Amino acid sequence: MIIDLLRHGDVDGETCFRGHTDDPLSKTGWQQMHAALENYAADIVLSSSLQRCADFATHWSDKNDIKSHLMPEFKEINFGDWDGLSAETIQLNQAAELNSFWNNPVEFTPPNGETLHAFQQRILNGWNSLIQNHHDKHVLLVTHGGVIRMIISHVLSMPLNKLLSIESPLASMTRIRISFDDNNNQYSSLVFHSSMSSGNQE
Repeated sequence: MIIDLLRHGDVDGETCFRGHTDDPLSKTGWQQMHAALENYAADIVLSSSLQRCADFATHWSDKNDIKSHLMPEFKEINFGDWDGLSAETIQLNQAAELNSFWNNPVEFTPPNGETLHAFQQRILNGWNSLIQNHHDKHVLLVTHGGVIRMIISHVLSMPLNKLLSIESPLASMTRIRISFDDNNNQYSSLVFHSSMSSGNQE
């Protein structure tokens, strides 16, 4: 089983903690994502329900006559009161809290935000459902940087406090291979993690 994780491209609006803030792709973002999927094929397209992922996923799957399905489980983390705000704005009023978040996101959660452990559980619930329902497919999952980091950390058994050491550029592609033995035990591996177009490699 192959699962390709495509991060959304550039988004309209200023740089900010864009978790559940539902901004659309920019023109550049659409171009980036089309370029990432040039000469690419998959059996099914799954996507975060936020429009910066869902709009492109629906468009691309319709264009290529591939089934698609939105999965809210793969939305970005919810930054609570910080969602939609720039780091500079937060720094003005909550400098100590912002510093705590950067230094230890596992222990410090933005006000009214989603904890990292809750985010992890949500993503893993979606991940297990994806594998169970599409175990014989080549899946394209269009999602967010935080989601991709969380999935990579799960596959590689990395601690949560190392999440920010994984870079996930806009419109980058990450490939995960899932194998099963005769007893249906599951084995996951990271095939590649790249900002370049992947093609349809197996």
